[in-house]
Amino acid sequence: MDLPPSPHHRIHVVSLQVPFPADYGGVIDIYYKLKALKDAGYETWLHTFQYERGQSDELSKVAERVFYYPRQRSLMRQFSTAPYIVSSRRSSRLLKDLLADDSPILFEGIHCCGLLADKRLKDRIKLVRMHNIEQEYYRELARKASGWKKLYYHLEASKLKQYEHKLLHADAILAITESDRCYFSSKYPQISVMLLPAFHAHQSVAPLSPKKNYILYHGNLSVEENIEAAEYLLQNIVPYTQHISWIFAGKDPVERLTRQIAPHPGVRLIANPSEQEMDNLIEKAAINLMVTSQPTGLKLKLLHALYCGGHCIVNSKMLVGTGLDKACIVADTPQAIIHAIEHAQKHPFDETKRLERIQLLKPYDNTTNIGLITDFLHTRKAS
Repeated sequence: MDLPPSPHHRIHVVSLQVPFPADYGGVIDIYYKLKALKDAGYETWLHTFQYERGQSDELSKVAERVFYYPRQRSLMRQFSTAPYIVSSRRSSRLLKDLLADDSPILFEGIHCCGLLADKRLKDRIKLVRMHNIEQEYYRELARKASGWKKLYYHLEASKLKQYEHKLLHADAILAITESDRCYFSSKYPQISVMLLPAFHAHQSVAPLSPKKNYILYHGNLSVEENIEAAEYLLQNIVPYTQHISWIFAGKDPVERLTRQIAPHPGVRLIANPSEQEMDNLIEKAAINLMVTSQPTGLKLKLLHALYCGGHCIVNSKMLVGTGLDKACIVADTPQAIIHAIEHAQKHPFDETKRLERIQLLKPYDNTTNIGLITDFLHTRKAS
């Protein structure tokens, strides 16, 4: 098949979900990467799978063309040898649209790699952004789940482990953390693996602002990882910090979390805050506190808090592979977290700490990091 020549600066991006609104980790990275590509002079054709979200006119601001494909979520897709997150995103129409020219293709996540090994794309420059080591992520989900969900997560983790070798058909893997880069480099030395830090909404660290006497925990409160973290704080930290109030804020809090918060007079739950309200909560908090039991990928809410807020207290698993240890107060036990809260209250976030944070966040500059992609593409096209 003779393809028409592509414009020098065109790229196809295949997204696992409609990346607007950019309100959770994966789609934040995708949306602001699209914006950075446009700012770098690229004409982007965005191909996105649509489920649970409607089409968005906002995407026309970051992509020249937008193609939508339904995600095939029938039970039969569960019986595929490929992981469900891959088999449910296979599309013959997507292949046809990708074959409209010979531009490079960026697949966002292994989720979108159902066509990566297709022979009709063998001569294309193909990049895969890995937001996680997905088999490890699903194995961790299985550890926490019960019943049929536990079985599903175990099966998916096993399928992902087997399917991962498809990455050998990529020209480059774009890892989101240094620890992920080390993993993929050692596993697939035959192909290029580069660290590409997460893209995000921020251009600079916010100036100092007055803080209020509360600790903020925020996140999607319908996601098990975040529910578990909130419960941990309510059981092990909140009862021993009565000198400071708490706010738990986020999307769609589950009923069991609402019930656990109710007996605590110094704790407030804010459900589904607007983007502006969340930004204000992060900025005004005396402390942003974030813990996780899953050391996978990069938590975009950590970057959000570091750019917009003051003190950030986190556990070690929040920081794996990020290089942001010095930008945070790290505490891994209830006693250490309580001590860190007391220390942060006695030593307010000041201009010296802000200037240090600016330096530590330099590796997360969107303009610099999009250059890693564009330089790679220019080199490959020239060779």
